[in-house]
Amino acid sequence: MRQVRGVVVLFLCVMLVSAAGCGISKDKFNALQNEKIMLEEKATVLMKSRDALKNELDTISKEKTDLASQVQTLTNEKRAIKGEYDKLLDEKVGLKAAYDKLQAENLELQTKLAGAYR
Repeated sequence: MRQVRGVVVLFLCVMLVSAAGCGISKDKFNALQNEKIMLEEKATVLMKSRDALKNELDTISKEKTDLASQVQTLTNEKRAIKGEYDKLLDEKVGLKAAYDKLQAENLELQTKLAGAYR
């Protein structure tokens, strides 16, 4: 019996609250409802923009990674070419020294030969 009485009191309280409404006018409720819809639409637009920017960031990050890879490849190629250049330069210096030595020997022999005919 007490439970039934508690349920009835609870039911009456719920009826009173629902009959009284939530305490704001219908116009204010509609204005707030319209504002909520507008804010949801703005949130949707912002989320789409965020997704587009994220995709663009991913694309740029991939391009950056590709460019970094290309820079590394070019750096390695440059080092290899520089190594070949240095070897060729050393060989040129060696050949120039040998050429100068041969030129000196040739000049010495020509001097001796010219002295022998005088």
